[in-house]
Amino acid sequence: TNGTLTIDGESFDVNGISWMDHEFGSGDLGADQVGWDWFSIQLEDNSELMLYRMRLKDGSSDLASSGTIVFSDGRSHHMEVTEFQIESTGTWTSHESKATYPATWQLKFPSLGIVLDVVPLLADQELRTSRSSRVSYWEGAVAVTGTKQGKPIKGQGYVELTGYAERLKM
Repeated sequence: TNGTLTIDGESFDVNGISWMDHEFGSGDLGADQVGWDWFSIQLEDNSELMLYRMRLKDGSSDLASSGTIVFSDGRSHHMEVTEFQIESTGTWTSHESKATYPATWQLKFPSLGIVLDVVPLLADQELRTSRSSRVSYWEGAVAVTGTKQGKPIKGQGYVELTGYAERLKM
């Protein structure tokens, strides 16, 4: 992405990496759904992973959960919820909303030979929208390390967690 930023009449050329997040079909959650965990990860080999887990009241994953890997050559593979595992390996509790969020994760993709550890760059990335939508959720940047087919790999990403402060109401 590139463009021009103007501050107080002075223009600056800017460029960097960006993505467009367009959410299709957000609507009310199902009666048993409380929120979602969404991951967007870019690995140093130019492959990318996106996955989401719709969480049910009992803590399990809704079968509608899924993901996609885009390989470095541009090919992609859609993954059913049975093709990946999301394990929370730590938590963080907000002093503001009192919600406890997963704070570190291990993501496993057995058929792809990928195991990733995901760690927030900053623990407190909670968005509190008490004056507008009155929703609190965690959304932030993460660092990624792990292995892909037995070789070390690093990356970066973004995680969104909803429904931890309270059931998400759309």
